[in-house]
Amino acid sequence: MPSHFENNEPVLELDVLDAIENAATLLQTKPYTVALAGAGISKESGIPTFRGNDGLWTKNGEPPLDQYQRFIDDPLDWWHTRLVNSKGAFAQTLDNAAPNKGHTALAELEKLGILRHLITQNIDDLHRRAGHLSLTEIHGNRLWMRCIECGDRLPLDEFTYDPTLLPPRCTIGDCNGIIKSDTVMFGEPIPRAALAKSQVESAKAEVFMAIGTSALVYPAAAYPLEAIQNNKPLIEINPEVTQLSEYATIVVRAPSGTALPLIVERIRELNLVIQ
Repeated sequence: MPSHFENNEPVLELDVLDAIENAATLLQTKPYTVALAGAGISKESGIPTFRGNDGLWTKNGEPPLDQYQRFIDDPLDWWHTRLVNSKGAFAQTLDNAAPNKGHTALAELEKLGILRHLITQNIDDLHRRAGHLSLTEIHGNRLWMRCIECGDRLPLDEFTYDPTLLPPRCTIGDCNGIIKSDTVMFGEPIPRAALAKSQVESAKAEVFMAIGTSALVYPAAAYPLEAIQNNKPLIEINPEVTQLSEYATIVVRAPSGTALPLIVERIRELNLVIQ
């Protein structure tokens, strides 16, 4: 590996540099690669995680497990609460966050024809803002709205409604379904289209990447496990040990914002050598 990798800040251990080299060598051959990105990549943009020692739910308690049922029972109350609390502290943190080098590097892997699809557990819109195109937001997107009947989605900045006629209703055909935020609530099924796309892409993967995820939340956690069970190479990028670590083909024990740009840079160098 070129010496400038050793001079990169922060200084990386030799085993991390070796893992970056191995990951780049594998990905440079352009296998059909699918990735699962979790809260770890957003944490590097200043967005707190939900679980863990400093997680929002660890500090404040988890939302009620019947959150979606409460919405179904009284969607009007949810909409009134949303109008009042739309700019809470966490929402403002999300508004102020920007894509980091990890988000940008994933988008670059897509442009290089390597990363064919990204499944993200994050709702913060940062992958889209980084330029990623082939994307499934399995837990939804905070800046989109969705009909709970037909599943039609619409960016929030294109969504209009009459505040005197709540809850808003879908106008697609005769649907008339209730509109809610696209983010998936506790107790709410993953939208069928998102689930189907994730399953199809995961099955097609020749290499799977798990980035900044503890791989504890299902159904997303099932996809890297299925790759392991089907003897497909798994690249894990995470500064923390997870349940995937002992089974991963390559473990890059570093933050995604550090590791992914180096992987992309090394792939570009390998491409130049081959040319």
